[in-house]
Amino acid sequence: MNNKIEVNQQLKLLKTTLTQVGSRLLDVANRFGANKETRDILAEQLENIKENFLFVIVGEVNAGKSSFVNALLGAPICATSHDICTQDVQKIVYGATEQTINDDYNRLVTRAYPAEILKEITVVDTPGTNSRELEHQTITERFVPKCNLVVFVFQLDNIHVQSAWDLFDKIKMQWSKKVIFVLTKADRYSPEEIQNYTNTLMQYARKTGVENPNIFVTSSKLEGEQQTATSGFAPIRDYINTDVLENAAVKKIAEDIKIIQQLLFSIEAEFNIRKAKFETDNETRLKINNIIHDKEALALANINILAKRALKVYDDNSEKTIKKLDEGIGFFKLTFKSIKSIFGGESTKAWLESVNEEHVESLNKDINLVLSNGIDNIKSDISYMVIGVKEELDKLHDTKMAPSEMFGKLDSKREEIIHILKTNLTDFTEKSDVFRGKEVINSDSVDYTSVNVAGGIAAVSTTIALISQASVMDVTGGIATGLALLVAGGLAVSKKGKYIETVTATLLEKREAFKADLTTNLGSYFDNIKSEINKQFSDFDHHLRSEEEQIKSFKVIAHEIKNELEAADKQLL
Repeated sequence: MNNKIEVNQQLKLLKTTLTQVGSRLLDVANRFGANKETRDILAEQLENIKENFLFVIVGEVNAGKSSFVNALLGAPICATSHDICTQDVQKIVYGATEQTINDDYNRLVTRAYPAEILKEITVVDTPGTNSRELEHQTITERFVPKCNLVVFVFQLDNIHVQSAWDLFDKIKMQWSKKVIFVLTKADRYSPEEIQNYTNTLMQYARKTGVENPNIFVTSSKLEGEQQTATSGFAPIRDYINTDVLENAAVKKIAEDIKIIQQLLFSIEAEFNIRKAKFETDNETRLKINNIIHDKEALALANINILAKRALKVYDDNSEKTIKKLDEGIGFFKLTFKSIKSIFGGESTKAWLESVNEEHVESLNKDINLVLSNGIDNIKSDISYMVIGVKEELDKLHDTKMAPSEMFGKLDSKREEIIHILKTNLTDFTEKSDVFRGKEVINSDSVDYTSVNVAGGIAAVSTTIALISQASVMDVTGGIATGLALLVAGGLAVSKKGKYIETVTATLLEKREAFKADLTTNLGSYFDNIKSEINKQFSDFDHHLRSEEEQIKSFKVIAHEIKNELEAADKQLL
């Protein structure tokens, strides 16, 4: 028999492990914004895990309850003065130093004592069942529901106390708790008397429905005199160690594991709602990115097609002009034109100027015709991009997600971000100067802001036309100037080849400038719109990144906690 009350070391370690796991889960609940109710339940359960085993001692006044407790624990913990013990409930807990705290309102005295066993066990010593000061409700509602063992103490010759059996019936009916019966002051009675009183107690217990009552006969006096072999405390300690502490610990830890697992499952369920919201939001964002990417590819392709068509017109006009110069410049033709100019006819210089003017005029007309026919495709790409983005955002805003009480604040923040994003994007499409091409148009030497351009997407067609026209004006203006300089330089027959070569080089140079100007300006216009749209999503994108990281983090932690709980559960088997 074990003559020392102690808790199994492995169970102590399991309790410590479960406390650490519960603390980690509570930290997760706090860190990821679980609602207050969930956190309170978890915190309460964590305190429950940390709680000691609770023994409640009940019995008649002067039955020897306090002496029994002192002898059981091997320390003068519980006061044995009659005046003290009959007035208030005494809660005996561990303390580094002896200390007494009186709670007059609840009629509770908390006694702290530096006994090692009190790190694992808390004892509640109650006033006598027949005391006028006793309120049974305090015992039955505050301590019995959470206790691991109820000890009914009777003095050997006084087992007929009705108040004790009335309390026993109440505890038995309301709470299914482990109960033992202790007969005290055995040193005062003969073996025959002890046996007779024990049999009588057995009969009383069986009448109340206890088939096999656990009855222990003890003598606190003999235990205090170190007569452990006859004091009767060795059997009760052995019973407490095996049937109460070990079995109760296993049961309690198993229950605690299940509760923590249920709370973890509850938090996981909430996170699954949160994950579903993230996946919906992220999927919408990817759709929006795809819309922007697809429309960008189409717009750039249409810009290149438009540029190729414009350059084809440019090349055709250049070829016609070069051919006209080649045919018009010759010894006899120049001589004739020179002679003709003397008599008031067309001079060589005037002829060259007219060729220049015809080239610029034809080029301007032909390119503008091509550009006007190609603007609609680019406008459609931009318009459908903006409309597509808005439609996806509208769907997201209107989608009704499952409510999540645990992450109510997060849900509100998400809704606020989406609402602001939708509002800002609407304002952008209706009012922003970006669609007017302000940065692109005003970067040129010609200021087109005086032209009446509508707001929002309605401005796209006009803006593209203005950007294209700016490029045409740049190239035709440059060609006119370049050719005019060549004309002003004069022309000799012997320099015909050099002159045509210089004109060809000038037209080619302007061609490359026109191509770069047109594609760059139209591309910049699209880029500005795309960048501004993406800028509207900065808060939403930050929300998605944060959610993704938190969900990943929770998944890792939840997996670890789940494994630790399963491992703890297996150790109980």
